[in-house]
Amino acid sequence: MNSLFKNSRYLLLLALIFHFQIGWTQEEVLNLEQCQKEVQENFPLVKGKDLLNQSSQLNIENLKTSYLPRLYANGKVTYQSDVTGISLPNMVTPQAPKDQYALNVDIEQLIYDGGKTKDRIELEKKASEVEIQNLEIQLYQLRKRVNDAFFGIQLVRKNKLVLLDKHKTISNRIKQIRSAVENGVLLPANLKVMESELLLIDQQIQELSAYEATSFHVLSELMGRKIDTNTQLQDNSLNIESVDNLNTKSKERPEYQMYSSQKSLLEAQKELLKKDRYPVISGFGQLGYGNPGYNQLTDQFDTYYMLGAKISWHIFDWKSNRRKQKEITIRKDIVNTQELSFTQNQLIELGNESIRLKKIKILLEKDDAIIELKKAISESSASQLDNGVITSSDYLDDLNKEIQAKLNKAYHLIQLQQSLAEYQRIKGI
Repeated sequence: MNSLFKNSRYLLLLALIFHFQIGWTQEEVLNLEQCQKEVQENFPLVKGKDLLNQSSQLNIENLKTSYLPRLYANGKVTYQSDVTGISLPNMVTPQAPKDQYALNVDIEQLIYDGGKTKDRIELEKKASEVEIQNLEIQLYQLRKRVNDAFFGIQLVRKNKLVLLDKHKTISNRIKQIRSAVENGVLLPANLKVMESELLLIDQQIQELSAYEATSFHVLSELMGRKIDTNTQLQDNSLNIESVDNLNTKSKERPEYQMYSSQKSLLEAQKELLKKDRYPVISGFGQLGYGNPGYNQLTDQFDTYYMLGAKISWHIFDWKSNRRKQKEITIRKDIVNTQELSFTQNQLIELGNESIRLKKIKILLEKDDAIIELKKAISESSASQLDNGVITSSDYLDDLNKEIQAKLNKAYHLIQLQQSLAEYQRIKGI
């Protein structure tokens, strides 16, 4: 029984180790959409939206207090050099005391303000929307930085694969050249040329690795978490045929939402200005205790109170309000011109990116044919090098042209994906 128990524990331990080993060996795979999503969710600016909402809500709560009664407490102690009194011959007449005391509680309640408080609350909401949209624009602009880092890594990795293939080819060629040099078929200089080229490739790979690490650092900072340099990046979903059917009509960018919010804010300001000319009616009351009370001809402490209503109406303002409304209309026209300018620039960018996409597509169609031709030439040069017809430098010239053709294809493939992603970013998709 004990043996069975020990075996069970042993099997359980093996299962756990195997489970964790699988977990450790699984590499994370990131795609562009996931990177963009994490940046939009985790970048510090995201917290700014919550803070703006909290700030706006506090301002709204303060504005709502206009509907509530206002209480004021005040008191005073004074001594006057003279007071009101009645003087009659041969009679003692009452008069107010020269030292006076008062302690009052005043209350004021808004009855009617023409809807100004309601409009101020709406104005605060509109102003908050504009600030939030500004943050959305700043967050959206991060998409380009993500695109550059993501596709920069992919391009580096494609280039490294081509260079590693070149490294392998030259390493194999060095073995053959060394044998030829030892047999007196080729001069030793040919070997040195090939060995120096190998060192140059190592340098290029180191430079690419440094750029790759930098791009991963950028992604890590933007996404708010550490991204390992061994992380695999998934190719962007690409339909090359869609390049010929690009639609430039779109208003999905957050800038359009901001322009709309700005115009709504200006309209709310205009409505509030109109209601500034409306009368304001409020009720008030006072409860007090002092000497004297409302009867100024008594010299004794007493309680007193007063209730009433008042109206305030700015009848004539020399057309100031009308000019302010006109100024808001002008500012609204300015926002419209800014929106039109943005649309025009967006169409220009989309047009340029569309042309670029089509150009890259045409280049890709020729890349395979060019690679095949360059490969045939370099293979012929390799044969001539083996027979001592040409030098290593001549062979490297042809090999480098083949490698460059492969690099061009890798570059065009990444460039096409990046350009399509950039087209979607400009469009607002």
